[in-house]
Amino acid sequence: MATRGIPRWPLLNAEAAALSPAESLVLDAMRHWAASREPMPSAALVLAAGGAEALAVPLDALLRCAGIAPACPLCPSVSRDEAALLAAIALAQHGDRSSALAMLGQVAPPIAAYRAMGAVLSLAGGLARAGHALAHPFRPG
Repeated sequence: MATRGIPRWPLLNAEAAALSPAESLVLDAMRHWAASREPMPSAALVLAAGGAEALAVPLDALLRCAGIAPACPLCPSVSRDEAALLAAIALAQHGDRSSALAMLGQVAPPIAAYRAMGAVLSLAGGLARAGHALAHPFRPG
């Protein structure tokens, strides 16, 4: 899988506090998942604030498949792995599955990236149904 030519994603090293509400919801859920002894219930509690608690299941699958460790809940900036996951989910929401897979390929081995795509698509659709639209990471506004 080729991953060359992908532009730098805009959320890399962004301030976590400056993210959109949809991006913040996903980032907080990822971080609480990583910081907890019981990841799924912790992620579900965060997602419940946005009416999307059922998305803890695909979030758990994504983070386990991709083998990515999000930063701590109080980390002030978005890490490379977090930025790639947020971009992958946003791209999937905008119908660009191949670019979403390429973003996953930036931070996970090819097989793991392919396995994680189902979870990315579930998250993208579930977030949209819950009213949480992520901005396209490579297009302004």
